[in-house]
Amino acid sequence: MAETASVRVGHCCPDAPNVDVHVDGEIAFEDVPFETISEYAELPAESHEIAVTPHGDDEAVLDLTVELEADRAYSALATGMLAEAECTVLSDAPGDVEADQTHVRFVHASPDAPAVDVRVANGGPTLCENIEFRSASEYVPVDAGSYDLEVLPHGSDDIALSLPDTELDGGAAVSAIAVGQAGDDSLGAVFADDTQ
Repeated sequence: MAETASVRVGHCCPDAPNVDVHVDGEIAFEDVPFETISEYAELPAESHEIAVTPHGDDEAVLDLTVELEADRAYSALATGMLAEAECTVLSDAPGDVEADQTHVRFVHASPDAPAVDVRVANGGPTLCENIEFRSASEYVPVDAGSYDLEVLPHGSDDIALSLPDTELDGGAAVSAIAVGQAGDDSLGAVFADDTQ
């Protein structure tokens, strides 16, 4: 049986149209809109040519080669504005999650936002600090439950994004991905299930 890896794609470019994602010359994900994170797909654990095109177009706006390792999971996110788009590849390895906890990480995919901290509102703990554009925090284990989360520029108390009533389910792993732009008040977050 061939060794495989799990791969999903995300469209995090605010000014890009819906896109098709080609793997080794074949469309693997079609008509993906902004702020969408796909389900995981299984690919052979080897080197693959990835190209991203506007939906229905053959001209790639992004192309790269990725090397996939067996029994690993990856998120390949198109990040930045269209003219400077890059593919940010993250390894999704939340580890074993206890039934009463959630492993959560924060992914910074907002092209004009500074490095950020993420904390629980109303004097709660800071979950991760100084997360820069095109990077992700480590997975943080938290007790399952509902949280009011705040995203702030690093070292500041000015709230850039509020995420009230964020449900974190026991036994699950989650990526909170910041998308949109701070400058035009379109900043938001997409939650992706990292549970394998």
